[in-house]
This record gives sequence, structure tokens and C-alpha cells, in this order.
Amino acid sequence: MLAKQFIHRDCVTSSLVFSAEMAKVVGCLAIMSLDDTGKRCFSNWKFQDCLLAAGIPSVTYVVQNFCVQVAYQNLDAVVFNVLNQSKVLFTALFSFLISGRRQSLQQCVALVLVTAGGILVSIPDSPPAQADENTEKQEERRFLGLVCAVVGAALSGLGSGIAEWALQRRGRNSFLLSLELASMGCTIIGTTSLLGLSPDSVRMRERGPFAGWTLWTWIPVLCQGLSGIIVGIITQVAGGVRKVMATICGLILTCVLQQALLGMHLTWLVLAAVPLVASGIYLHASFPPPSQHLS
Repeated sequence: MLAKQFIHRDCVTSSLVFSAEMAKVVGCLAIMSLDDTGKRCFSNWKFQDCLLAAGIPSVTYVVQNFCVQVAYQNLDAVVFNVLNQSKVLFTALFSFLISGRRQSLQQCVALVLVTAGGILVSIPDSPPAQADENTEKQEERRFLGLVCAVVGAALSGLGSGIAEWALQRRGRNSFLLSLELASMGCTIIGTTSLLGLSPDSVRMRERGPFAGWTLWTWIPVLCQGLSGIIVGIITQVAGGVRKVMATICGLILTCVLQQALLGMHLTWLVLAAVPLVASGIYLHASFPPPSQHLS
């Protein structure tokens, strides 16, 4: 909702993603400087370890963030929030393929519920009797947003699967890994933009990287950049189940705010999808499989 309110459509997507990643870099450095964590991590830091742990995920996260920015602009908040939870499904898939982590029976049921909720919100509303050009454009934008949201969730799952391998099997510090991912993401965005390989390089050269920005634009950008760090802290302090409860509260809050502030009525498909997804992510976090010894 903040992105749709404060990010103008003329803003260059690369500058939004780059700024969010830089906020993450600053946040990670600030947290690691509060104790001896940073000194211990950097004393044994090696570039090859960084490349192995964060190389591929950094690429997936950059593309994921591009997809998320496009989805922000073309979907309403509730639909995006519901579709974004399908990353649970993709995380489970890639964690199994990369780390061999299996799902319990209850978690398999949970994944079915999340998938069903994602399908429901993807179904378009009943088309009007006479579709005009404006309606067709809105449907095209909605379809683009749906595709970007699902692709972003899939890339999030892939990145989470690789990050899980790096954190568990290689003992990588979570804040160090976040710092490496964000730093390499900034490097990728900066390099592709300078070389003209970025999808919006032409717009950046013609109008400048921060065209369309205002001071208000920093609000959603900083929220996106720092949210991942905050979620990591919450997971460590409160545990996965409580984090999921916060996610469910976020789903409900999005529905309430969209109805109260924007006056956008929720369709019956969305009203059916939200409890399905909420039940699915709670079930998935509450019934993990028995402990497995990773080989």
C-alpha cells in the first residue's frame, strides 16, 4: 500500500531496488557493529566462501526485487500479500531439492491450502458487459502483476533454499549472509546499469536514476530494505510460529486497511483465499517434520 501511494510510476525500478539493498547493507552493518559478531565474521571472511554462499542467491534476489516492484504497482495489496505467501510452497520445494529437507504430512496439507488461496486470488473478477480499452489495459496490468508476484515468490523460495544450505551446512552467520546478498545485489544493479544491460538503462540515461522520486518515496523503499532484517531478528527472538502469527495479522491488517482507507471492497474469492492461506502458513510452521540429520 505504501508503494502504490508513494512510488510514482515514472520512478526507475533499478534505483528503487538499489536503494532498498543499500538500506539493508547499512542495517546489517549497524547490527553487526553492536557486538563482536562483526569482528568474528570479518576476521575469517573469504571471498570464495561469500561467492559460494551468496553468489546465486544474490542474482535471484535482485530479479525477485524487480518483480516485486512491478507487482506492487499492478496489484492491490491483499492480492499481492496472498500471492507472496506462495513462497512457502517454493521454499519447501527448493529446500527439498537442495538440502533434502522433507515435509511432514501436515505441512503437505498446508502447502495445498496456500496453493488454493493463490489460485483463488488469481481468478479475475467477472468481466464487464462491454469491455473498453481502459478495462483491457487494467486486465493486462493485473496479469503482469500476477506473473511478477508468482515469479518473485518462486525466486524467493530458490534463494531461501540456497540460504538455508549456507546457514546450516556451512555455518554462515545470518546477518553476514544478508550483508553479502545485499552488497552483491548493489554491485549487480550498478554494473548492469552502467553497461546498459539493465531493463531500464535507457530511461535512466534519459531522465536520471532518481527521476520521479520524492522524499515520500523513501518510506516504502526503507520499509522494503529493512523488513528482511527485522524479520530475521523476530525469528531469532520470538521463533518461527510467532513470526507466522505476525504474518497472519499482516494479512488481516491489509484487508482492513484496504477496505477502510481505500474503500476497495474485497471479492468473495479474496475473502475465501485469506483464511486458506492464513491456515496454511500457520499449519506449516506448527508441524515441522521430525529432526533429520543432514548429510
